[in-house]
Amino acid sequence: MAGAESQGKLMLIQLGDGENPETFESVCGVKDKSFSINNEVVDTTRPACDDPSAPLYYSGAYGIRTISLSGSGVAVSSVHYQRVAKDAVDQAYVNAKIIVPLWGTFTGTVIINKVDASGPMSGEVEFSIELTMTGEISVEWEALA
Repeated sequence: MAGAESQGKLMLIQLGDGENPETFESVCGVKDKSFSINNEVVDTTRPACDDPSAPLYYSGAYGIRTISLSGSGVAVSSVHYQRVAKDAVDQAYVNAKIIVPLWGTFTGTVIINKVDASGPMSGEVEFSIELTMTGEISVEWEALA
C-alpha cells in the first residue's frame, strides 16, 4: 500500500487570486491528474572538419522545457471551477502552484490550453483541464527522509 505522502489526491492545482499578497486556492473536484516535464533536445552533432569521413557521434543540448498538467474530475459548485472556464475564455495568464507529492511545488504562470465539460443524462457534470506553465518556474523541492 502506498504511503500517505504519495497519494494522488495530494497532487493539487492551486490558482492565485492576483491580489497582493497573492492567495492560492485549490481547484476542487479534480480527481485524476497527470504532471509532465518535457525537455526538447536540440541535435548539435557536427562532422569533424579535419576528417569528414570519421564516424559521427551524437551531441545534444537542451532546448525548450515544457511543464504541463492535465486533470479531470467532477464539477463542484464553486467559484474556482467557474473561474477556470472564465480564464480559458479570456485567455488569461494565471499564477499557479502545482503540488506534486514526493517532488515539490512548482510555482509560475500558467496558460489554460483546454477545458472540457461533459455530463451523462443520469450522472454528474464532469470536466477536464490542460495547463501549461509559461515563463520562469520556481521549484521548492520536497524534503525527503
